[in-house]
Amino acid sequence: MKTKLLVLVLMVAGLFSKAQTWTSYDQTNGLANNNVQAIVIDAFGNKWFGTYGGGISKFDGTNWTNYTFNDGLVNDYVRALKIDASGNIWVGTDGGVSKFNGVTWINYTTFEGLSNNLVYAIEIDVNGNKWFATNMGVSKFDGTNWTSFTTATGLTNNIVTSVVIDQANNFWFGTWGGGVSKFDGVNWTNYSQANYVHVIKPDANGNIWFGTATGLKKYDGAVWTNYTTTNGLAANNVFAITIDQANNKWFGTNAAGISKYNGSAFINYNTSNGLIGDQVNTSVTDSNGNLWIGTMDGISVYTSAVTELVENKVSKTFSLFPNPSSDIIHIKINADLQNLRYTITDQMGNLMLIGDLDETITTLDIKDLPAGIYVFQIAGRAGQHYKILKN
Repeated sequence: MKTKLLVLVLMVAGLFSKAQTWTSYDQTNGLANNNVQAIVIDAFGNKWFGTYGGGISKFDGTNWTNYTFNDGLVNDYVRALKIDASGNIWVGTDGGVSKFNGVTWINYTTFEGLSNNLVYAIEIDVNGNKWFATNMGVSKFDGTNWTSFTTATGLTNNIVTSVVIDQANNFWFGTWGGGVSKFDGVNWTNYSQANYVHVIKPDANGNIWFGTATGLKKYDGAVWTNYTTTNGLAANNVFAITIDQANNKWFGTNAAGISKYNGSAFINYNTSNGLIGDQVNTSVTDSNGNLWIGTMDGISVYTSAVTELVENKVSKTFSLFPNPSSDIIHIKINADLQNLRYTITDQMGNLMLIGDLDETITTLDIKDLPAGIYVFQIAGRAGQHYKILKN
């Protein structure tokens, strides 16, 4: 899949905010169903919304296109969406999994090898394998073969509600009633500090965040830290986690809107501020830094514009070239940045590449990334996020 942009500049977003704006969408605008459970953004900037009861809605910024069981979707009760390197949309539902290439639907259920038809979450690893968190363990699909993981193989609980991959390529599985399992491809490690898990999100600093039914948990690899309403969180039942381009964490709650955490304090937003509904199910950020929030009552888009948007094709500390690129990116750094870690994430905050800056010029191979816009950051340089175009 290729995407073309007429103009591309390498930008750094300043940390100076001005007026925030809210825009909302619901069934009156064309959304298939107001209960939005999942959101993904494709390489062309189209937003895809998985609804619970109405199938999928695609929004190109002007027009809405809806897909349901009658079009080929395996089930209209959608819980999870993921886009693979070829641009296919993978859909997790209450009735199995669908793969959609824009024209054709392919459906997978227990008959094909899925461990259970109730699919809560989807992850895709660096080899293109699809991982499905289900109501009866985890299923891995390599395009041909299915492999299942349950308590019999090391998983702490078979009701798996979330799955993510961290910077070290570990898989984290959140369960409903059994804690958390970490899988490095061979060994399993189980944790009881986070239980009844709705969502998991790793950040660029190596922390793992867990949204649970009893509050927010952060694990730095050694210490667990808990956050609840006593710390300023809007509510203790956390359904959604998103990390924006300024490294703010956004936590969607089940009854009190969404909380923004800047590392020291929480700021809460709800229907009184402009949010369409206080029960938040999911959220993502787009390439412009807008936050798309899926609720029980529709979609809200939160825009916090910046007063400074500086073009920095060559910064004082490092530069990236060529940009755009189809295969190779070079990073030139100052000596004081050596031995620091870099990350490249997609528009939804998913970690795509990670590594260390060991030389003055580091070369990155990006040919296996799908076409689109990515964000490059060096650890410890909060607020400096450089956009990369892969064509």
